[in-house]
Formats: sequence, C-alpha cells, structure tokens
Amino acid sequence: MGDKAMKLFLRYSGYAAVISIFVVFNFIILNSLRQDKTVEGPIKPKIVLISHVYSNPYWQYVKAGAEMAAKERGAVVEYQGPDSASAEEGIKLINMAYAARASGIIAYVQDEDKYNPIINKVIQGDVPLVTIDSDAEKSKRLAYVGTDNVNAGKVGAKELINQVGIDGHIGIIMGGKNVKNQIERVEGFKEYIKTNSKLSITDIESSDSYLLEAELAAERIISNDKDIKALFCTSALDGVGAAKAVSKLGLSGKVKIICFDDLPETIEAIKNGIITSVVVQRPYLMGYNAVNIIMDNIQGKETKGTFLTDVFILKKDNLREYEKEQGGFNGEAK
Repeated sequence: MGDKAMKLFLRYSGYAAVISIFVVFNFIILNSLRQDKTVEGPIKPKIVLISHVYSNPYWQYVKAGAEMAAKERGAVVEYQGPDSASAEEGIKLINMAYAARASGIIAYVQDEDKYNPIINKVIQGDVPLVTIDSDAEKSKRLAYVGTDNVNAGKVGAKELINQVGIDGHIGIIMGGKNVKNQIERVEGFKEYIKTNSKLSITDIESSDSYLLEAELAAERIISNDKDIKALFCTSALDGVGAAKAVSKLGLSGKVKIICFDDLPETIEAIKNGIITSVVVQRPYLMGYNAVNIIMDNIQGKETKGTFLTDVFILKKDNLREYEKEQGGFNGEAK
C-alpha cells in the first residue's frame, strides 16, 4: 500500500471511529432518557395555599404545617398571597388557582360577601376548597379550619381585665377594619368588656396588618388619650408595632399590650416587659389539618364541617414552660 493510500485509509478510519463514538454516545443518552421516563411516578396533587398577606410572618407557620401534611400525603403546596391586604387580590388568586386546575385550594377570607361567589364557583367545578383562619360559613366551602375568632376576642378581653381592672380607658388596633376575622375578634372583645367591666374603648385604629402602620396607630391612640391603660391588638404584627411605639414613648409596663400570635419579636417583647400577654393560635395545626382535609376529599373520603383550633394565653408566668414545650423554637409549630 502506497503512502497516499495509507493516508486515505487512516483518514477514513478516523471518520469511522468518530461516527461510531457519536452513535454509541447517542444510544447511551437515549437509553438513559427512556429509563428515566419509566421510573417517573404519578404527578402529585398540587394544593394552593392563599394567605391574608404574602409577607406576613404568621403565615410561614401555616405554610410549614401545610407542607408537612403534604409531604406525608404525597402532595405539594404552592404558597400564594396578596402583597397587601386586598379582597380583590385574594379573589384573583383563587380564580388563578382554579383556572390552573389546582387539585385543591386553601384560602383566607378577607370579605365573606365578596368571596362567596368565587368559593361556590370553585366547589361547583369539583375543586375542593377549605377556608383557613377566616371563614365564609354562608358559602359552599368544604370546611373551615382555624380559630373561633369571636371567642378568641373574649379570651383577650378577659386577660386585659385581669391586667388593668374594670375601670379606665383602652384602645384597639386591628389588622383591617373590613377583614372578617379581625371584625369577629373585636366583636367578641367588645361584648366581653361591656358585660364584665366599666372599661371605655376610646379609640379603634387599623393597621391593615402592616408593622409600621401598627406602630403609628399605637402612637396616635396614646397621643390622643393620655389615660390609655391598655392596647388590644388583633393581628400578628399589631402587637409588635404597638410594642415599638410604647417602648419609644417610654411607657413600657405602664400601657399594657394584649395581642395575638407568638412571633419571635413578640416573645422577645414579653421577656423585655413590653408586651403583657399574647393570645396564641395554632397556625401550624391549621395548615396541617387543612391539607389533610383536602387530601381526604381528593381520595374519596368526604370530610366537611368546621374544625376549630384552640387558643391559650402566653405571658411571662408561663413563657419558660412554653419555650420548653416548643424545644427552643419561637413560634407555634406543633
């Protein structure tokens, strides 16, 4: 074989080797893709959790409980919420979840009358919907999971009387004057105060569940009435905001704060003697139970009704025991 022939032979042998490697490589890739396809399991049900306000830290506890139940039941949770307290945005998010054919929806209700039509539409479309933390009992929702908010307001009122007595001036900060569960808490609070004391509610302010607004609201109430003995705060960030205002005004311990929910900042304020008492809810359990109700219905077990979670009073006296039970975790999560 001459030099020219040898060069041609080597060249074509190289081409053949490259082609062979390419074919083998593609065969391996295609085979692995085929194998991956065969081991794919069924698509997990997707449950959309729609909060009051997306960034509110209280809802991280609800989300954690929902995700734990979803993990146990073979589902996934998608967390959504308006950027600010808005019934219109909340309804829009429910509509979007329904249009995307979510397997189930868990929704906070900001305004019952506005939410009822969309809730009924979702249920009629065979998508299970559970209300959480705030209810729409006149709708066709499958279930409500959360606090008895009227009773929680009464629990707060009883604790406030224990702290300041039956005479004097008090103020209220609520997380939205048009928000259903906030209205119910104030309703229960007023009813108990009227029946069991001579306390006068001299001012009611709204924070719309914003920390800064809660602080400013507390400052206004105290500035307008120097005789204020206590502030009753009905949503998670209201107590933290009120604590900032009371501390800034040098009134820690003089103006009592009775508020809702055990956020880490709230716990710290109890330790520092700024917040007096907290009505603690069970947000983790709410999320956990809501997902289980959705999954029961998806799997053919009809679960309907009202599923109430309890509340208790947390203050300095029982804080150590509470933290021991929580295992050092600041925030209800069991």
